[in-house]
Amino acid sequence: MRSVLEQDVENVNALGVNKTPTFFVNGQALPSFGAEQLAELVAEEVANAKK
Repeated sequence: MRSVLEQDVENVNALGVNKTPTFFVNGQALPSFGAEQLAELVAEEVANAKK
């Protein structure tokens, strides 16, 4: 159990998570919390993937 928690802490530090919930889309953190912001970020990433 301790190793799982230690890995979680490493992941939190590596990803720069400083609050919960934190949403990531393709490794990019949502800059501000909200359904609209999440939808916009997903739409941008989908558009970028189609290029």
